[in-house]
Amino acid sequence: MVNAGVLRIWFYRLLFPCIVAVLIFARLLPLQTTPSRWAGPDLILCLTLAWVLRRPAFVPAWLIAFVFLACDFLFHRPPGLFASIAVLGAEFLRGRATLMRDASFPAEWFLVAAVLLAMLLANRAVLTLTLAGPPPPGLSLMQFAATVLAYPAVVLVSRVVFRVGKPSPHETDRLGGAT
Repeated sequence: MVNAGVLRIWFYRLLFPCIVAVLIFARLLPLQTTPSRWAGPDLILCLTLAWVLRRPAFVPAWLIAFVFLACDFLFHRPPGLFASIAVLGAEFLRGRATLMRDASFPAEWFLVAAVLLAMLLANRAVLTLTLAGPPPPGLSLMQFAATVLAYPAVVLVSRVVFRVGKPSPHETDRLGGAT
């Protein structure tokens, strides 16, 4: 018989790419014909980091790599670059998920902002070193700020709509991992 916890984990592992597919579809829709003057938040990255900090088992590294590699191809980014940076950032946060379980939201938000900044700098550094031409610094900083500001809303939607919250003490095993 299938354990209810395992079934729940696989449900969310299937739900995550479905949500990402909707976000990709919305981002690719031609809603305006002129180029935008501002960069919106990376909601896929916000969702990934929020779920990794709340329920690490829901978004394993292979799923993050798959989703962001697909995003690299669909958004015309260098294939694999941002996917690898996203996996590294998510795994860094995954290692701190048990420590952040008891932390306040501002501490979590600050840690996520620091990881997002490190990811931005790593992406720019690799693009510069390979002479690929990174986006203008103002545009990158605008997207970073928008992503950091969108993080609380993504956490709220994850908690209220998708029921992805931090595990309560009775939902953790004796080593502190979420079940």
